[in-house]
Amino acid sequence: MVAVEALAKRGRLFGLSFRAEGGVVGLLGPNGAGKSTLLALLAGRLRPDGGKALLGGHAPWDPKALALRAYLPQNPRLFPHLKALEVLQGAQRAKRLGQEALEEAVFRMGIERLLAKRVGELSGGQAKRLAIAASLMGNPPVWLLDEPTAALDPKGQERFWNWVREKGEGVAILALHDLEEAALAQRLFLLKGGRLLEEGPPEQVLGPRGERLPWLMEVVYGEDAA
Repeated sequence: MVAVEALAKRGRLFGLSFRAEGGVVGLLGPNGAGKSTLLALLAGRLRPDGGKALLGGHAPWDPKALALRAYLPQNPRLFPHLKALEVLQGAQRAKRLGQEALEEAVFRMGIERLLAKRVGELSGGQAKRLAIAASLMGNPPVWLLDEPTAALDPKGQERFWNWVREKGEGVAILALHDLEEAALAQRLFLLKGGRLLEEGPPEQVLGPRGERLPWLMEVVYGEDAA
């Protein structure tokens, strides 16, 4: 579904290669590791300096690939003068979806009471719920989400992860900042300095009982776990 071969972006990624055929894939690493750059390349927002990236066999900027994916940057832009419902209707029209898809997105993120409010009136967590609903509306097969749960309250995080678990076919690639959430992924890719350090299931990368968390905090994140 998603393939990256010898992908490079000057100053951010260095010959990073991986494949993700399905399931939930978590990208871990400190700030500047290259997680956001990788997602932007896969979304077609950036072009690689070398190598190639493919979504469903197409270049990420190909219209056929754009129709396959949902992309949510770390700080999504929402026009403050629009009502929440207008934001969702814009996404609905752009994706050529029916009313059922809009209603499902509203239900999934629990934003029924926000629809009449303007974006500028929403809290940070409410705006993030709206952005997720607009992005994932229609459940495209490829999800590219940059720290999707940042700013969400526990209930919002629960709703998001329930949607992820019930996604069905396809692949969800998530840049994560929370190691507890990383354990919810099916496969983890550990990045640092634009390079892939290791990959594997959470029990391998984090340890069966989290034994490797001190190493991750000290070596990868540069912090003393004590």
